This record gives sequence, C-alpha cells and structure tokens, in this order.
Amino acid sequence: MSMKDGVRQWVDTALDTKDEIATEFINAGIDPLVALKVSTLVTKKGVAEKLDRHFGNKSASDITHTISVHASTNPLQ
Repeated sequence: MSMKDGVRQWVDTALDTKDEIATEFINAGIDPLVALKVSTLVTKKGVAEKLDRHFGNKSASDITHTISVHASTNPLQ
C-alpha cells in the first residue's frame, strides 16, 4: 500500500467514525445539525489524541517513512 493509500484509509476511518457518532446523537434525539457539529468536534479531538499517541514527537520524515512502510497500520482504529 502506498503512503497516499495509507493516509486515505486514515481519513476514511475518521469520517466513518464521525458518521457513527452523529448517527448515535441523532438517534438519541439531538437536532441533526447539532449532532453533526458535535460529532466533528469529538472526532477531531479523538483523531488528534490517537495520532499523537501513535506518532509522538517523530519528525516529518519519520512520520512519512512510518506511513509508507506501515500503510496498512491505521492508528485511528
């Protein structure tokens, strides 16, 4: 898998998570527009935390190398 495919997979995972969170809020009776906005905030925070745990203080070149070599490893899952 290429680096681009790996990044695309991570983005797809984040968007799927956002959709799941929004659906749960909507099913719980939250206004759909509010549910979408809140799901965005929750997803951004979760993604930032997971990427920070996965990549820590690695340099850009280390991150690029990791993505290229381990593209099938998705830190968001």
